[in-house]
Amino acid sequence: MADRPTSSGLRRRLIVTLVIALTPVLLLGAASAYMDAREALKTRRNELVLVAGAAVDGVNQSVNEAQLLLGLFKDDVGTTQCANIYDKLRPSLPSLTSVIRFDADGMALCSSAGKTGFEMSNPDWNRSLQHELPMLRTDAFYGATTEDWIFAVFARVDKPDGSYDGSVAIGLRARALAGFARASILPEGVEVAIADIDGRVFGSEHFAQVSPDWVKATAETRAAKMFVLARKDAPRMDVVVKPVGASNVFAVISRESPGFWSEFTLQPVTSLGLPLMAFSIALLAVWLAIDSLVLRWLTRLIRIARVYGAGHYTFRAGDAMGSAPAEITELADAMEDMAADIDQRDKDLKEAVAVRDAAVKEIHHRVKNNLQIVTSFLNLQGRQLQDPEARQAIAAARHRIDALAIVHQTLYQHERLEMVSMRQFLTGLIDHLAEALGTDAMNITITQSYEDIERPADDAIPIALFIVEVVTNAIKYAFPDGQSGKIAITLESRRDGGVLLSVTDNGAGFDVGGEDAPQGGLGSKLMNAFARQLRAQLEITSEPGEGTAISLYMPSKQKAPA
Repeated sequence: MADRPTSSGLRRRLIVTLVIALTPVLLLGAASAYMDAREALKTRRNELVLVAGAAVDGVNQSVNEAQLLLGLFKDDVGTTQCANIYDKLRPSLPSLTSVIRFDADGMALCSSAGKTGFEMSNPDWNRSLQHELPMLRTDAFYGATTEDWIFAVFARVDKPDGSYDGSVAIGLRARALAGFARASILPEGVEVAIADIDGRVFGSEHFAQVSPDWVKATAETRAAKMFVLARKDAPRMDVVVKPVGASNVFAVISRESPGFWSEFTLQPVTSLGLPLMAFSIALLAVWLAIDSLVLRWLTRLIRIARVYGAGHYTFRAGDAMGSAPAEITELADAMEDMAADIDQRDKDLKEAVAVRDAAVKEIHHRVKNNLQIVTSFLNLQGRQLQDPEARQAIAAARHRIDALAIVHQTLYQHERLEMVSMRQFLTGLIDHLAEALGTDAMNITITQSYEDIERPADDAIPIALFIVEVVTNAIKYAFPDGQSGKIAITLESRRDGGVLLSVTDNGAGFDVGGEDAPQGGLGSKLMNAFARQLRAQLEITSEPGEGTAISLYMPSKQKAPA
C-alpha cells in the first residue's frame, strides 16, 4: 500500500473543535476556583491568627510581669536571699521555677534550689549583660537544676560605682507558659503551644517540633505566618507561628487541615467542578454521537472495503447497512456496484492470463523439444566425425544446447513464468551435465549447495550457459591424464541482496597472470560475455597445484510482481 500523509481522525477533529469552544468556560471556572481557594486559605489563616493574637497576649503578659517583678526585687536578692524572693514571687508567677544570683563571672552565688557554685548555662548571656544590657530574655534551654525546659529572664546588677556586679535570673517553665497561651477560649480543635527559635514546641499534644525555618521566617518579619505540617500516619495540620513580643518565644497555634468534605475545599471544588462536569458531559455526548452516527458505519465500510480487497466481490454491502444514515447507505451501494464491475473485469483478466500462460508454456515445451531434436542431430553428426577436435566441438555445442533445453523445461514446469527457482533449475542442469560428460567414469565428484533463491527468467539462460562453460573447462583442463578430483558449486545470497555463484575445483590450477593462462579460448570469451549480460562481476583465482575458484557476483534485481 502506498504511503499517504498522516491525518487526524474525524472524532479527534470534532473533539478538538469542541474543546476549543468550551475552554473559555473551563478557564473561567478555574479562575473562580483559584480565587475561592485563596479566600478559603485566607479565612483559615485569619481564624488561627486571631487565636494567635490572644495566645501571644497571654504569654507576653506573663513574661512582662516576670520581667517587671524581677526589676523590682533584683536588689533584694543580694547574694543569699534567692529562696526568700522565690517564695515571694511564686504566688504571682505560677510558671516560676527558680531564682538565681550570678556574680560578674557568671558563677551562681545563691539559688532558690539551694545549690550554688555552678556556671551560667550560656556564657554569651553574661557577656551581653556585662556590656550594659539591662534586661535579657533567653531562648528555651534545658535547666540542670529544674530538669525541665525553661525560658530565663536576666536583670543586670551594678555596683555603687556603676560597674558590672553580676545578674539576677528567674526561670519560667516552658510548659507553664504554654498554659497561659491557652487561657483564652479556643475554637474547637484548635491547640495553642509555644516554641523557641530552634523550633522546639512546648505544650502540644500532637507534635514536639516544627521546622526551624518557619520560626526564623516569622522572627525576621515579626508577623504571624501559616504553614502546613505533614505528619506520618496522621492528618496534616495548619500551623500559625507568631512572635511573643521582642523575645525569641513564639506562640504556635495549630489545627488539623480541613479534609475534602469541608467548607474550605467544597467551594473551590464546586467552582471548578460544575464547569468541568458540563465540559465532560458535552465531550461525552459528542463522542457518543460520532460513534453512533458516523464512526460505527465508517468502520463497517472499512471492513467491507477490505473484504472486496481480498477478492470477495460477491459480498453484498447493502445487507450490512440496513439502519445506517441514507448517505452511508448510498456509499455502500456504490461500493457494491464497483465490486461487481471489478469482479467481472477480474474474471476476464484471469481468463486472458490463463490463455497467455498456457500459450507461453506450450512455446517453452516446443522449444525444448526442438532443442532436443537439434541435440540428437548433433549426436548423429558427431558419431560420423573422425577428427577428435571436431567431435569435441560438436559435444561442446550439444552441451550448450542441452542447457538451453533445461532452461525451457524449467520454465514450462514452473508455475511462475517470470521467475525461476535456482535450486531446482541448477540441480537439474548439473545432474544432466554430469551424466553427459561422464564424470562418474572419470572419477570426478560434483557437489552442489544452493540456497532457495529465485531469479528473473531472463537470467536463467546466461547463468546456465556460464555454468556449462565453467564446469566443462574444469573437467577439460583441471584434471589432465584421467586424474580424479572434486568440483564444488554453490549459490548463496548476500546481505545487500546480491547473489554469489561459485565453482571451485582441486585440480592442477594455473598461473592467472602467466602465459599459459586460458585467456583467448572460446570458453573464456563466453564466460566474460555471460557475465556482462548479467551485469555481474567475474573473478578467477588460481595457483598451480592449488586448484581454481571462479565466482560470479550478480547484483540484486527487483522481482517481478506476483
